[in-house]
Amino acid sequence: MNAALVIATKDLRQKLRDRSVLLMAVLAPLGLAFLFSTMIPSQDTFHTTYAVVDLDGSEIARGLVDGPLAGLAEADVATLVPTATEAEARAAIEAKDIAAAIVIPAGFTEAVQAGQPAQLLVIGGPSTLPAEIARSVLVRFGSQVTAVQVAVGTAMAAAGASPDPTIAREIAAAALVAPPPIVVTADVTADRSASTTTFYGASMAVLFVFFAAQFGVLGLLAERRNGTLARMLAAPIAPATILLGKVIVSLVVASISMAVIVIATTLLLGADWGDPFAVAALIVATAVAATGIATLIVGFARNEEQAGSFIAVVAMTLAVFGGSFFRMSQAPEGMAALSIVTPHAWFLRGINDLAGGGGIEVVVPSLAVLATVGLVTGGIGLLRARQVVAP
Repeated sequence: MNAALVIATKDLRQKLRDRSVLLMAVLAPLGLAFLFSTMIPSQDTFHTTYAVVDLDGSEIARGLVDGPLAGLAEADVATLVPTATEAEARAAIEAKDIAAAIVIPAGFTEAVQAGQPAQLLVIGGPSTLPAEIARSVLVRFGSQVTAVQVAVGTAMAAAGASPDPTIAREIAAAALVAPPPIVVTADVTADRSASTTTFYGASMAVLFVFFAAQFGVLGLLAERRNGTLARMLAAPIAPATILLGKVIVSLVVASISMAVIVIATTLLLGADWGDPFAVAALIVATAVAATGIATLIVGFARNEEQAGSFIAVVAMTLAVFGGSFFRMSQAPEGMAALSIVTPHAWFLRGINDLAGGGGIEVVVPSLAVLATVGLVTGGIGLLRARQVVAP
């Protein structure tokens, strides 16, 4: 074991001086994570800003502002900005200070109470989504007004009361501003989806960990080409010790690569990875899986160039099917089912599970699959790699 550690320490010193290791293991994944996080719009939350122009100032108009529109603010969907005139609202939209404006014209309440057509105005900006949301809220409010008017008229007719328009208007106005008799509340399960920044940090980390893991076991083929492997075997060092030293290098470089990305995206991009202990366990398990697959490829390759090419092809293929470039929730059903055979998907699943809270217990399935992939592929790879170091 001491000899394996000596071999691993020697290789690690060499890798630290190798700029290609720094590029592939740290700079490339971190740079791509930054680009994806900043260039692709976040789908985590939606928030907009509305100018509210109340030119009516009546009780029903206040009911609209304090009711449905205030509900948007309470749900953190929109910020409401009271504005004096329609012209000011249009100027704010032109200046891109707000996304859209809602105008309650003068005489709105009188038209409603008289049973005449009443209009509400939505002024949209360049983005159509905020205006459509405002329009949906106002249409629903209009439907509520119509329903109240019909209900009041029906109730008065059924009671045999005189259809006095003044009384009907007063009752309708009171009904519109009264709190609803039934309040529906919704309770949702914890969000098990990592933020956009965290997702792309994790996806790039698991993509490039395969390139990081190759630097250790790929050294077997380089040592054989340079003739240093024969000199090592001439010393009293068992082939298994040499293999173990190279595997340790792959595990350490792969783990450091992912750990640096986790720390850097947390400090620089604001990523939230969840429980640190669980994330550390996922990093180690993923490093084991990547090292196992890299060892398997090296065991069947003729030289280091061929092994490097094979590792690149396998890493990119697994990344595509494992969801490193897009969330599996957006993928076709068949691809989502196929992704379960990739370590990428299990690592990302573990990160998403941590986004919903919890600790090591929520990532146990991911840890089990990743460790199994690494041990199985690594075991087969080591059996094949013994032929490389066979004296």
